[in-house]
Amino acid sequence: MSQSRLLRCAFAALASFILYAGVVTLPFAAVPVAAIGLAFGLAEAALAAAFALLLTGFLLSPPMALVFALFLLVPTLALIRRALMSRADPDHQGQFQFYPPRFIIEDTLIIVAMGAVLVYLGFADYTGGLPKILADTMYATPEVMQTLEAVYGTSTFEEVAVIANWVLITGFASWPILMLGGLQIAQAGTVYFSRNLRPTPDYKNLTLPTYLTFGIAACFIASFTFDGWLANLALTIAAIAISAYFLLGLAIIHAISRHWKGRALFLTALYFFLLMTAWVIIPVSLMGLLDGRFNFRRLPRNPDKSSD
Repeated sequence: MSQSRLLRCAFAALASFILYAGVVTLPFAAVPVAAIGLAFGLAEAALAAAFALLLTGFLLSPPMALVFALFLLVPTLALIRRALMSRADPDHQGQFQFYPPRFIIEDTLIIVAMGAVLVYLGFADYTGGLPKILADTMYATPEVMQTLEAVYGTSTFEEVAVIANWVLITGFASWPILMLGGLQIAQAGTVYFSRNLRPTPDYKNLTLPTYLTFGIAACFIASFTFDGWLANLALTIAAIAISAYFLLGLAIIHAISRHWKGRALFLTALYFFLLMTAWVIIPVSLMGLLDGRFNFRRLPRNPDKSSD
C-alpha cells in the first residue's frame, strides 16, 4: 500500500473520529470510511476503520470504541464488501455487473435485525428487558424528565415507558437508513472526485421482495401475541423492515418527479420536512408499501429480467 493511500486512510480515520465525537454528526461517522472503501477497496477501508477505533479508544474510551465498531464500522465494512462484488456481464464484453442495490438493502436489514435481536437478548435476564431498563433510566434522570414534561407533558412512569418503547423502535428503524444513506453519500463523493470503483446505481427500477411484506405482517401479529420486551422486539423488527419501504418510497418519488418542473425545489422541500418533521416519513413509507399494488412508476409487471 502506497504512502499516499496510508495518508488518506489516516485522514479518513480522523474525520470519522471527529464525526463520531460530535453529537449531531455521529450518524455520519462511518461515511469517511465508506468513501475510502468505495474509492480504493475493502483493505483500505478496514485500515481506516482500525485507525478510527484506536483514536476513539485512546481519546474517548474503549466502550465507546466498541459501540462505534459494532453499530457503525463493522456493518459498513460488510456492506462495502457487498457493494464491490462484481462479475463479468455476459451481454456486454468488458463490462461488469455489480451487486444489486436491492440485495444491499436486504443485507442491511438482516444485519440490523440480527443486531436488534442480540441487543434485546443481552438484557433478557432483567425484569422487563431492555425497554424496562431504558424507561427506568429515563425516569431516574431529572434532566430527561424535565425535557419530557416540557415537550410532551409526561410525568408518570407509564408514560415514560411508552416513550422508551418508541425510542427503541425508531432508533433501530433509523439504523439501516443511516447505514445506507452513509453509503450513498460516500458513493456520491467518490463519483464527484472520479474515484469510484462502483458505478452509481440507478434506483428508478428498484423493487423489494414480496416476502418482506409478509414478514412485517407476521411481526405485527407477534407483537399482539407476546407481552413485554418480546412484543417490543417484534415491533422493532417490523419497523426495521418498513425502513426499506421508506427508501423505496424515496426512489419512487425521485423516479416519478424526473421530468417535473421545479423538481429540485420539490426534493429540497421534501428532505427539509423529513429532517424537521418525522411524520412525513409515514406517507413516503406508505408509497413504498403500496407500490406493488398501484405501480406508481408504471414498471412492467413481468419483466424479462429482475429489476434490481
